[in-house]
Amino acid sequence: MFGLDLTRTLNHPTPSFLNNQTLLLLNASSGISLLIKRLSPPQVWMPSYLCDSMLKAVDNKITAVRFYEVNYDLNVSSLDWLENIRPNDLVVMINYFGFPCDKQCADQAKKRGAWILEDACQALLSNHPGQPSDFVLLSPRKFIGVPDGGILISNCKIRLDGITLESPPAAWWLKALSASILRHEFDSHGRSRHWFDLFQENETNSPIGPYAMSELSEMMLRRNFDFSMIAQKRIENYQSLAKALSSIAMFPRLPDQVVPLGFPVRVKDRDRVRQALFDHEIYPPLHWPLHNVVPEKFRDSHRLSADIMTLPCDQRYDLSDMDQIACHVRDLLQ
Repeated sequence: MFGLDLTRTLNHPTPSFLNNQTLLLLNASSGISLLIKRLSPPQVWMPSYLCDSMLKAVDNKITAVRFYEVNYDLNVSSLDWLENIRPNDLVVMINYFGFPCDKQCADQAKKRGAWILEDACQALLSNHPGQPSDFVLLSPRKFIGVPDGGILISNCKIRLDGITLESPPAAWWLKALSASILRHEFDSHGRSRHWFDLFQENETNSPIGPYAMSELSEMMLRRNFDFSMIAQKRIENYQSLAKALSSIAMFPRLPDQVVPLGFPVRVKDRDRVRQALFDHEIYPPLHWPLHNVVPEKFRDSHRLSADIMTLPCDQRYDLSDMDQIACHVRDLLQ
């Protein structure tokens, strides 16, 4: 979570992801929900490695969720499941940590008459999302300090401009704003961690439906952020960690066009290592816990969920911070 900072108005160029075929929503889950209501797909195909919020957005009265297998390396294990696709199914592909999804898999699904939703919530600033996807989903809050926001983009004949959106639920949004402000205060002065309690409470009760992005978040997206600088900082920090921690890196090499969400690593005894990092005020999030979310038969996905954590490498940090993180991780592994 990023703290809210309204002290700057930089008037940077409007980012490319805010175009005419864009629906600005309260959150990304609402994008999945609205798209399912618009398309009414017989089935929604989800990867076996995902955030549970994606499943909460699916209305079981409209469609049925089916999973396809993702392995320990975040690759689609097999294309055999494509034989079960029906015309007008919705296939969701995730750009994990900012890296591109399996384009061959998307192409094959489209040939069978499916719609492709590319979940690029972790790839806001990467340059690869959108091809050959019919729809792209973004989540600015994972990269910058806005209190709310999800973006649904159409790359096909299905238009989004006829959807009527409501204002954000006031009570929920005020808590989200308060958490953002308190997080900014914590980052600046190290004060109370009450922001985390508010954030967790709001995430648990996050509304899903036809809700618009707040005017504050939209204004900030259009004016307040130097996205080029943010992308460059993330790339430099990632490359520094990759050089020091390549043996445990999920993706040891950072391709062109990729701006990372964080630096995912796989380690045995992950929970012990993570707790020890907490003691050094390093807080790697988990992407994602799968227990009671995905069927246990997807063993590779559950094994990955038990080993993975994401080291921070975003624009709030510099190369000296990366050196410190790498040093602590190496010491713990030894």
